[in-house]
Amino acid sequence: MRLFRAILICLAIALAVVPVLSLEFEEDNEFAEFEVADEVPVEKPPVKSPVEAEKVAPPKAAETETKTPVNDKDADDFAHLSEEEEFDIEEPKQDESEIEATDEKKPLEIKPLQFTDIPNHFRTNWSSYQVEALALSIIAIYMLNYLHGRQRNQSIANQWFQDVEPNLTDQFALVGDDGTSSNPEGGLLKETDYSYVLWCSGRVGVQGLLCQLRMIKRQDVIGLVYNWYKPRTDKVTYKFELDSGELDPIVLVLGNKKNVTKAVKELADLSTYAIERKGLERFSLPASFGLWAEIPETISAVLDPYVVNLINQYEKYIDLIHISDQFCGLKLQEGETYTRLPDTTPSMFFTYNIIPSEDSGTATRALLTLSIYLVDKLRRYRLSREGKAKADKKRQSVEESYLKVTHQQRQEIAQARREEKARERKQRLLEEEDPEKQRRLQKLEDKRELKAKQPKMKQVRMK
Repeated sequence: MRLFRAILICLAIALAVVPVLSLEFEEDNEFAEFEVADEVPVEKPPVKSPVEAEKVAPPKAAETETKTPVNDKDADDFAHLSEEEEFDIEEPKQDESEIEATDEKKPLEIKPLQFTDIPNHFRTNWSSYQVEALALSIIAIYMLNYLHGRQRNQSIANQWFQDVEPNLTDQFALVGDDGTSSNPEGGLLKETDYSYVLWCSGRVGVQGLLCQLRMIKRQDVIGLVYNWYKPRTDKVTYKFELDSGELDPIVLVLGNKKNVTKAVKELADLSTYAIERKGLERFSLPASFGLWAEIPETISAVLDPYVVNLINQYEKYIDLIHISDQFCGLKLQEGETYTRLPDTTPSMFFTYNIIPSEDSGTATRALLTLSIYLVDKLRRYRLSREGKAKADKKRQSVEESYLKVTHQQRQEIAQARREEKARERKQRLLEEEDPEKQRRLQKLEDKRELKAKQPKMKQVRMK
């Protein structure tokens, strides 16, 4: 019996061990996926086009795991190993070479080309350059007008000089010399494109003659357009500066009413002396003229039959005639005062219009002759005793009024200076730290105040 039991047990163990030994166990290697087989050729995948790559997506490689049969006891022994908390295995990091290899295998996405809209050439699309065309047109118009206007003013000035040159050469020793020019025979001196001057000298009793041409700004488009709204004409002014004592006390102005009224308001000598407006009926002057004079006696001396005849003949050419022995420029603005008596110069101004016409040359020469005629006549003219006394009285009253105004100003300045000195003395007295010295200063200040309060008495000596 014992032998039979031992044989059964051996058979049972043999039957249990034989199936297990018949199985083929694979070696469990955890680092097998990182091992590279030696001398195993790597096949490169065929290159596919982008369209085929998008249609056919590469299948994902499924990881196969080999399961090893184990017994129940073994399973119980290793049951704690199935929990995730016991084995938290980190995935291995890939090498950079493998990352680059995977990037090379990824197909490149090619985006379709986008073409930008390009405008047509300007020669086929002129409407796109309207602003530029307008700007170029304005510049071209301005340049053409500038060249034409400058040439026009130059020609008018040259024509005027040709008309007056013979007469000026006969009356003056030097024509065209202002004393500073390197070329005495230069003729007209151009200041701007619309302004010219001519200086003449070398005549008895006359310091000099300054001829000023002020023309329309034809070279400027804006000035030309402005002239359409307020029409103006080219003007020439003859300014005669006489020597001291060559002209008796005369202040007179005549010419166009509008310009005469404006001159009386703006010029200092006219607003001070020529304050009486005279009638024109008995002088046979045109109705469009105005006349202001200081002494009525001087009007008959200026307006003789020869002068009146020329004025009526060339009425449209005459703008202003201003004669004054007290000319000192423009009048001071409101609130301004003279610090000293202004310097006066006996002067005569003749302003004429330059109007292009058939007789413009004759009118220019005749009016220049009229100007020189009045200069010579008034140099020889002498006022009567009554007229001279009246003129001297007027000038003396003007000087006294000026001295009175300036005396009051000087008093105000002196009073302000005294007050400033008194404030300085009081300030020094307050800042003094020495009591003895402060007492002496206070005593001197009280003495000054007492002296200032005493009435001023005039001492009279009896002989």
